[in-house]
Amino acid sequence: MSDIKTAGFKSSEVFATLKQSVDALSANDKSKLIKQVNGIFEFVVKNSEGKTETFTVDLKKEGSVIKGKGPNKADAIISINDADFVDLAGGKLNGQKAFMSGKLKIKGQMMLATKLDTVFKQLAGGKSKL
Repeated sequence: MSDIKTAGFKSSEVFATLKQSVDALSANDKSKLIKQVNGIFEFVVKNSEGKTETFTVDLKKEGSVIKGKGPNKADAIISINDADFVDLAGGKLNGQKAFMSGKLKIKGQMMLATKLDTVFKQLAGGKSKL
């Protein structure tokens, strides 16, 4: 878990929690989630100091959350700043509004990003409103 947490990135704590949740799933539940989401998300998060960090949520092949780029090509690359990501994952920021206002940028499979709502609801305690 500590390998994901990064100083200066509050979002890294969210990813650490997601990793814990994914790792805690039974093999059956993990395969259901992978079947339901079927995507690899790469998050490029920028903090207030202008530094960027990449996190990958693989819910297509492995069912893993890692810091950095994953071994498999991402289906959706999401760029967002650190504070906005924390608000998004916590349900304080609406994903569609964030996208429309330019706070959230998506490259790749746009429709796949809508499945992130499912991911946050199941793994982060049902707070997200993506």
